[in-house]
Amino acid sequence: MHYAGSAFAGWQAQPDHRTVQGTIEELLGKLFDVPVRIAAAGRTDTGVHATGQEIAFEAPARWNAVDLRRALTSVLPADIWIETARPTSQDFHPRFSATGRRYEYYIGTEEEACSPVRAGRIWQLGKPVDDESLRLSAELTVGERSFGRLSKAGQPDRGTVCTVESADWARTPLGDLRLAIIADRFLHRMVRYLVATMVDVATGRRGQDELRDLISESGDVRAPEPAPAAGLYLTGVRYGDGWNRSEGVPGLWPSSDGRSEGTMKQ
Repeated sequence: MHYAGSAFAGWQAQPDHRTVQGTIEELLGKLFDVPVRIAAAGRTDTGVHATGQEIAFEAPARWNAVDLRRALTSVLPADIWIETARPTSQDFHPRFSATGRRYEYYIGTEEEACSPVRAGRIWQLGKPVDDESLRLSAELTVGERSFGRLSKAGQPDRGTVCTVESADWARTPLGDLRLAIIADRFLHRMVRYLVATMVDVATGRRGQDELRDLISESGDVRAPEPAPAAGLYLTGVRYGDGWNRSEGVPGLWPSSDGRSEGTMKQ
């Protein structure tokens, strides 16, 4: 599923706040006439977007995937879209069955990136950075690393170690910068802290050694404020060896014909 995160207080349902989970559960409850609880592959923060979120929920036997997607799409707000839906097995869980996740972060470095029509979709930095420095910084993150200093919080039961499979910066057809990063898991705000630190290095505000110290948890180096949520997208979840959707974000980075699954259990 896709959603634009700008008008949501994140994924997770919260009292008195508009969230993606809360919105979908409320609408499914009306369609099914019973309370519904959905599970997701990841909990995105306030303002963070998704083009490859995976969800699952119990659906009454009278509903098939095609009719359910059609009915739900007709009542969802414009900032949420279910791309596809399919039945799945009882033992499938969007989060615990995943073997990897992919996030992409977009930065506009040209002056015209500050145009208001691009607000909410990218980090409107509007100034040049050193592309080679970004590439070298990304290389430092690959492997089994502790990101305790580059996250809002770890997970008490799992610690702060994550295995980053790949992290690559590239220029988009629009001239923006895009970081594509794949890992077994991500800590709270980890990608945004990483991006902010890499940009500091690429603009000369700090040295590469400071990023290295943050990752190795050496010395007393502190991370900067996290990069804006507007540039961050959850673009894929891997199950086994296959991704639920190919990389890319509509309008920012071309993608192939991969699909993002909204799943249901019957």
